[in-house]
Parts: sequence; C-alpha cells; structure tokens
Amino acid sequence: MRPFLLALCVLLATACSRVDGPAHAGEPKQAPDSPVRRCVNLGGGLEAPEEGRWGYTVRKEDLDRIAEAGFDTIRLPVRWSAHTDSTAPYRVDPAFMARVRQIAGWAEEAGLRIIINVHHYDALMEDPDSHRPRLAAIWHQVSEAFADAPDSVIFELLNEPKDRMTVRKTDAVNRELLDIIREQNPDRWVVVGSAGWGGLGALLKSRPPGDDRIILTFHTYEPYNFTHQGAFFADPPPPTGTQWGTPKEYQAMRQSAGRAADFAIRTGHPMLLGEFGVFEEVPLAERVKWTRAVRETAEDHNFGWCYWDFSNAFKIYNGERETWIHSMLNALIDD
Repeated sequence: MRPFLLALCVLLATACSRVDGPAHAGEPKQAPDSPVRRCVNLGGGLEAPEEGRWGYTVRKEDLDRIAEAGFDTIRLPVRWSAHTDSTAPYRVDPAFMARVRQIAGWAEEAGLRIIINVHHYDALMEDPDSHRPRLAAIWHQVSEAFADAPDSVIFELLNEPKDRMTVRKTDAVNRELLDIIREQNPDRWVVVGSAGWGGLGALLKSRPPGDDRIILTFHTYEPYNFTHQGAFFADPPPPTGTQWGTPKEYQAMRQSAGRAADFAIRTGHPMLLGEFGVFEEVPLAERVKWTRAVRETAEDHNFGWCYWDFSNAFKIYNGERETWIHSMLNALIDD
C-alpha cells in the first residue's frame, strides 16, 4: 500500500477495503441482484463484417477456458446487419444464424450464460426510422431461433445507440423490440441500454420498459484519453503517456457508480456494466490498476460486469501465445 493511502486509512480510523484506491465513507448502494456476475466480451469475432477479419474467430476451447477461469457469462457482439437482406422480409442468412446457435451451444456445454446482442448497426444510427422495420425483423428471427433455448441465453436489444438514436427514440425502439421478444420468449432476461454510445448519462435520462425481466446496462471507458491512448482505430488516437489513479479519479469513478446504483434501485432492475477496458498497448501496470478499480467498484455496488475484451485489441488472453495475461485476469478474478 502506498504511504499516503496508509496515512489516510489511519486518519479516518477505518480499514481500506481496496488497496488500489482511497477509502470511501459509508456502504455503497446496492443494485438489485443480476443473473450476470462475471462476464467477458468476445470482441472482434462476430462483430466484424466477417468473422476472422479482425483477427479473432470464436473457438469452443475459448469458452471452456473462460469458464475454467471463473467467468459465468460471455457477451457475444453480433453484426446481424452484415448478414441480413436489405429488402423485406429482411431474411437473416441461415448459415450465420446457425453459427450463432453453435456458439450458444458451446456456451451451454461450458456452463456459461451468453448475451446475444445487435452490434454495429451503424445505418440504423444514421436513419432510425428507415431501419426500424429491418431491426424488428432481425429480432423476430432471433427470438424464434432461440425460443426453446435455456434461460442461460440472454438477449441484448441494441449495442451503444448513438447519433440520431436519441434517448427518446431509443426508449421507443426498446419497447417495440421487447414486445417482439416477449411473443416467444416471455421470461427470458433482456439487457436494455440507452443512447450516447451506451453511456451512463443517457441511461439516467431514459425510461426503461415496464418489465420485471430486464437488466439495465451502461458502458464506461472513462477517462477516454487514458483507456484509448495510442489506439490506432481512434480518430485521432489520444496521445500516449497518460496515467490514471489519483484520489480525485477514484472518487469520480465511485460517484458515477453511485448514480447508476441509485437508478437501478429506483427502477427496480439489476445493473450490468456491459463494457469496460483499456487498449492493449497501454502499459500493463496501468491497465491492471484501472481494470481492477472498475471491477471492484462495480462489485461494491452489486453490478454484474463484462470486460471488453477476451482476445482482441483490449485483450486479457494472448491468442498468439495461447495464454492468459495473468495480471489482467487477476485484476478481474482474484478469488
């Protein structure tokens, strides 16, 4: 423990519950229990225009090792829009649907829950009204394909609404899609987020559907200039060399989590931190420090969490060496 943290603990006459950040007064508010506790995103796989194009292909052995490591859920980002006809009735490619079903089957065999979402539907974000019928058709087909699936299969309506998908429009789309899903999946857990790239600010302004089997979600990569420093895909990439971990930064993280917990308690829904992560080329010690702080803060407030990602640009598993990045894994699961 760093000297100033030890001194702070003594001055407050209390023990530090987390060695990575300053102590905080009072017990954190607790969101309702979530069926998802420890999750990892399979980023770069089915979210790519074609699986494998972004350097990752989902493998059965990956799901087995994820379960063995102590995770209970995987989140599968799926770019359905790249595999769906552009004209009515908007048929999803049967081979692609079969691939998603195969991965869901692997998850069930491994004892994992799986969150299946709609990812990277950029045309919808730019012109929601024109694309709402196509999005509805996608969910009709996904709902039918998984109508007999076990409760371990969870749906997520739409990843990171943005641009013309405002909070109000996202609320309306969420209600429409949930009605579609409930026709054949009346009791399935469904993850619901809001606009602003899925950020907390938009979620706090939203009106979630009146349903007792939904999980609220938000994403955080704050501060962006830290988590995305040097990222080749950012426009422009934030400069490298940024560090994180001042008392003020820990406090800001906890305050955001407190607001999320308040919203979860008020609406009566579990909360899932659906994405958080640090670009792989940020110094490892910095990645570990931030990741542990976010994970512990989420758990302090009884949120489920889902790290981004398994083996792509924010990786915790090195696919070239076929080994975990152990300090990152320990930052997430250190039982």
